[in-house]
Amino acid sequence: VTVASATMLALFACITQAQDASATRAIDVRSNKAIQSFVAEALELAIEYENNGDVEKARLMYEQIFRLDKRQQQLPAKIKFLENSLLDKNQVIHKLNTAIGWTPIGNVYGDRSFKIVTAGTFTMTPSVEFSAKGIPKGDVKKDGMDDEIPLGALIGVYFRDKKPSQAFPVGGGKLLTPEKDGVLYLKINAPPGMKCEGVLSIGTSGWFNLNTLK
Repeated sequence: VTVASATMLALFACITQAQDASATRAIDVRSNKAIQSFVAEALELAIEYENNGDVEKARLMYEQIFRLDKRQQQLPAKIKFLENSLLDKNQVIHKLNTAIGWTPIGNVYGDRSFKIVTAGTFTMTPSVEFSAKGIPKGDVKKDGMDDEIPLGALIGVYFRDKKPSQAFPVGGGKLLTPEKDGVLYLKINAPPGMKCEGVLSIGTSGWFNLNTLK
């Protein structure tokens, strides 16, 4: 009786496992069909976004598709192409009052590049009397000067998590790729004892302040 009971239990276990495996296969089939249906529709939407000039939305859609279906091996190259093509799009002109100090310009995105160009002139004159000790350095993060960057140069920082990054030169313009998301602030590299006057035109394009595109 004991042997028969054990045999029956083993038989029931095998039947249950087979039923579970069959049910799982059926769910897998339905899941694959759902994914393929989404991928097909998402590809159509991505192409429509791209043809309509909505480069960022098209890129995001292609990224979602590739995360779900790694067989779409053509998508990484497409995503990279769209990233590069955006560098010449989203062109905006900002006005920088050089007398103000650190001024927020717009949002930046980690590992996404943007272009910045500048135009215009400004004046810089002493606003205090100096001693033989020379011009005070000041704290660059508190409207001071960075000695490693030329006096009067346009400089920037990325402000993230309530903290500014290390100051970096911008000058007449360059291609920048921040490591993390943040906000770009700009100012003239000048110590507290110097007064700046004038407005610079700051042109940005690419992966910069993309919330304005929504």
